Amino acid sequence: SGWCGAYYGSCLRGLELEIGCDFRTMRSTTSTIIVALLIFCYLGVTTTCFAAAVSPTPTPSGESCRSDSIAADVRGGGIANSIDEKTISLIKQFLTTSSTNGQNKEFLIQGWRWHCMSLIRDADRLERLAAHLYSNKVDDDSGLDALLSAADYVVNFNMAGLHRIETTMFVKWLRKNLCNVDAFGDGSNAAAMATAFVKVIDKIDSQRVDCEKIGKDLYDNASASSRSSITTDQRQRYLLEVVRLSTRLSDQLHLTRDLQEMLVVPSISQLVSVSEQKSFNNKVLLALGLLESRVHLVGMHDAVWESGSDIEKQKFEQEIPYVARIMIERWRKSLYAPKGAWALDYGVSDK
Repeated sequence: SGWCGAYYGSCLRGLELEIGCDFRTMRSTTSTIIVALLIFCYLGVTTTCFAAAVSPTPTPSGESCRSDSIAADVRGGGIANSIDEKTISLIKQFLTTSSTNGQNKEFLIQGWRWHCMSLIRDADRLERLAAHLYSNKVDDDSGLDALLSAADYVVNFNMAGLHRIETTMFVKWLRKNLCNVDAFGDGSNAAAMATAFVKVIDKIDSQRVDCEKIGKDLYDNASASSRSSITTDQRQRYLLEVVRLSTRLSDQLHLTRDLQEMLVVPSISQLVSVSEQKSFNNKVLLALGLLESRVHLVGMHDAVWESGSDIEKQKFEQEIPYVARIMIERWRKSLYAPKGAWALDYGVSDK
């Protein structure tokens, strides 16, 4: 269609400018392949084993690619503290039953998972930066400017980007696909299942609101700490508050990620078709735009690599096309760092 063609054209031109070549001089088949690779560089549309409820074959690394969270006892963990155990039990039972029935086991919307991982990582880095400035009683402009830049990147770019997609698109899509009685057929538990997922999505939405409040306070304190008119004691109090709020933000995001991994991701894989997931992926790509998606991709890459999970690394390499992966280091220097991410490593040994 026309709008897709226009978007693909703009993406292609963006990559031409990055690598200094003109795809119009290349064979049409080659250009088509590169366009396809570029368009899917943020979320990816290939099959992933992350949410497979049952997988008898282990991955080469020896780690299981099945969604063991279905059978895991989560009592006492983050989920149990945010969702009642009856709801958890009901959803786990549904996932176990549907997996044994051989239903769909593919989850394709990896961008949501990786974006959350990236934001958690950045909140932890921001806490580390503020703690460094606090413990060393830094009051020079370079350190305080770095803190403000870092807070701006974390709160007003990374978190804002994730929340914009969640509020305008993803939460609505989750409610449509997980909170609809019809999704569970005509079984006796259909209404109860829909209600259970309403509770889960409501909790994710409320956690997002909490994160936004924490983020606002965090940025305000980072901004206040950089004012030249305050005393050293006042600056120390502001810095300590940034440390505390960054920790709170990370903790809150971990709760959201628990819900993601334990309940939402495997449920999407069981209930939502591959074609519907691919369609939603493409809509997210269009909403993010070329520039923003490239910056986020760098952060996602780093979060995946620092996770230490071989499965996540394999998944990233499978989902993100080669053309996009080889551009990550270039985008780190030309887009990611200038956006403010450089500041998160201020005072830390070179990476």
